[in-house]
Amino acid sequence: MTVRSVTFISEASAVRLKPLPGAAMISIMNPGEVAALQNGWEQLLRVGVADASYDEKTIASYGRMWGLSSRGFPTKEHALAIRAFLDHLPPNIEILIVHCGAGVSRSGAVAKYAAERFSTHFPAEYDRYNEALYRLLVNPAVFDEALALIPTKKPSLLRRIGAAIGICSLCQRF
Repeated sequence: MTVRSVTFISEASAVRLKPLPGAAMISIMNPGEVAALQNGWEQLLRVGVADASYDEKTIASYGRMWGLSSRGFPTKEHALAIRAFLDHLPPNIEILIVHCGAGVSRSGAVAKYAAERFSTHFPAEYDRYNEALYRLLVNPAVFDEALALIPTKKPSLLRRIGAAIGICSLCQRF
């Protein structure tokens, strides 16, 4: 068997849901928060990720501040954890339920990816999913190039002054 049904719901619905036989759940909450799910899910993955979307242009605009400003944003590591969970579901799991706070954006992104992965239904017209998270799930390396362009540390005052007045960095050593 394989996953034949993927659905996404709100946290409020998820905490009321009794664990179903043959069902797995992905619980997506803000970092540091945990949904009070009922015990007994055959497979359960908890992910702490903020409901924030971004693209390459956003990364570039934040520049050096990306590391501080993007805490909790969806990352490659989140995507890899979700993909690994889906890849290792036992054959008896036929139902996948994904929840997040409102049951709209983060859970929608994971449900869209999972539905494509398992060739199950996802509403074609649904477009309110978290695009950054979805893109990371499809290709975990999607933002690697943009992230590699972020300077790791602030240039020294001498280098900044030299750059401002047109002195090459090699000349600044002397």
